[in-house]
Amino acid sequence: MIRLLGEAWALPWSIVGWALALVTGCDLVREGGHRFWIAPPGSRLWRWWTQRSGFAAVTIGTVTICAVWPGQALLEHEARHQRQARILGPFYVPAYLLGCVVGWMR
Repeated sequence: MIRLLGEAWALPWSIVGWALALVTGCDLVREGGHRFWIAPPGSRLWRWWTQRSGFAAVTIGTVTICAVWPGQALLEHEARHQRQARILGPFYVPAYLLGCVVGWMR
């Protein structure tokens, strides 16, 4: 019940994540208790994302999109972001961006 409420609370950003995954041709994968989207091989957008950001994956709401095939450590890291999204709901992305700005300013 609590997880369902968290999913509903995170829904606005999860819809953005699902739309991005679908529009960019990602495939949904379920592996080892994790659910994530994998970018299509040779995707210029996700190659650009990885090179520009330095990140192999991004979580928007409760949707994780991986630019490369993820290892267990990456999936666990992104699962923490999914939990944060369930707690913060619509405030997740603004809070994350604020944290990035603060980190960048240090």
